[in-house]
Amino acid sequence: MGCVTICISDELEIAFRRLVRLKYGEKQGKISRGATEAIFDWCQRERIKLLDEDQLLEDE
Repeated sequence: MGCVTICISDELEIAFRRLVRLKYGEKQGKISRGATEAIFDWCQRERIKLLDEDQLLEDE
């Protein structure tokens, strides 16, 4: 399993922790679970954008 260290603003960290707690409760590993979900969702959106852009270039 990989490990990623990031620096984010205090405001974003507070908001993220609050939302993770609301969604997953006080379970151990909730921050990792929320971060994994967020990164996965971002990767999916970016992949779709790149595929759409690639399709547009092929159509030209």
